Amino acid sequence: MDDETGKPLDAVDVVGDDRHLVMVLYKALHISRKTGQGRLLCALCGVPVYLCSAPDRQHFYFKHFQEDGSCPAVTRARLTEDQINALRYHGQRESKRHIRIKNLVADSLRNDPQFSETVIEGTWKGREGKEHRRPDVRSTFKHELKVAFEVQLSTTFGRVMAEREVFYKSEGGLLVWVFGQFDLDHARLMMEVIFNNNNRNAFVINEATEEASKEAGALVLECHWAQPSRHKDKIIWVRQRKLVRFNELTIDQERQRAFYVDTEALEARLQEEIDGPPLWKRFEDFWLTYEAFEGRLRPDVDTIDRQWEDLRQRFNRKGVQLPSRHDFKFVGMVRSIFLAKLGRAVGWKYQQFWPAAHHVPDAEKANLWLFVEALRHYGRLAGIEQQDTKGRWAEKMAKWGEGVASGSSDYREEHCFDSALRLAFPELTGLIPEFEQFKEDDPPPF
Repeated sequence: MDDETGKPLDAVDVVGDDRHLVMVLYKALHISRKTGQGRLLCALCGVPVYLCSAPDRQHFYFKHFQEDGSCPAVTRARLTEDQINALRYHGQRESKRHIRIKNLVADSLRNDPQFSETVIEGTWKGREGKEHRRPDVRSTFKHELKVAFEVQLSTTFGRVMAEREVFYKSEGGLLVWVFGQFDLDHARLMMEVIFNNNNRNAFVINEATEEASKEAGALVLECHWAQPSRHKDKIIWVRQRKLVRFNELTIDQERQRAFYVDTEALEARLQEEIDGPPLWKRFEDFWLTYEAFEGRLRPDVDTIDRQWEDLRQRFNRKGVQLPSRHDFKFVGMVRSIFLAKLGRAVGWKYQQFWPAAHHVPDAEKANLWLFVEALRHYGRLAGIEQQDTKGRWAEKMAKWGEGVASGSSDYREEHCFDSALRLAFPELTGLIPEFEQFKEDDPPPF
């Protein structure tokens, strides 16, 4: 079940049949154990769970992170991680191959003047002094970004991988996994996890790349990626490989990624070609045309009705019901948000933003809770406050606060349309609570 909402989830539905998403989920659950965010729990005992692969690596199931014997679903073996590691390495903590790749990484880095302070297995102390790591190789890129290079040759526990990533992210650094060779057809599970969570990019360092680094005077890596392309109404993935310089990579420190090809962006564009515009864009295009915003030509009533019904069906497929487009409460809410988003009135006959903004606390009091948050999100609230030389806006905000505190019905927040608004304005999702969505016994067709 979902830890945040308490909603029961079907394990089969959660895992799904998209292997890329399975790899993303695998890593996310280990990250969640460290951060406490986005956890999935056993529905029987409430213990956090993680994803595990069956021996055939085609089927996946959930296991408890901790097994205390209290749950009827016993999912973990008796061997500890230390015992498994002992069996895996047969007492040899580091292979000659691992040492060789580490040295190749360090030698390649020393050929690049953009990198400095390159150290093999140097201690990386946390800022607060509580934690530390010893990455295979660490170096500093452009005198700013500290980079930890970890050589992945054998299977690493998902927990270990997650802990390393969380540590380097919190330290403002970057974790880069490198391989001695990469073949997705024969990749171990953790190689797949790293590949799929790094925007379907993987990096190899070997003798050939080290020689290329010497010739280029820069860190050169062999990049493997999956290139999406459209085949009729499907997206297919074609494997590509190329020698690239580290300074050609896109660095995403927040998500601990470094990639040469932004496969997510390419996939999204192809998917939009197949599916058409995303739902929020369809809604926005309809509404701005429906309101004849900035000279748009409003269609005839039959066309409007047909387009609105199409939108209703698309929202319904997401489990959300759109109200009638004539519902004055819904119209007022949508116009308020578009005013905050676009900085111009949509539907209201105001030529300037300032009087239109004052219209909301005067006539759309129930929408103020979201309007003010939307103004802040779109970067317009500070401008209103700066222009408020006569204190009219501040006075209305104070009156709103007093009305809410006193429980005045005039300022009761409107939450009937929250679910629809979360889909229509996804950038505001974090500001809109998941209240009960709009309901009516017999909704009109448009």
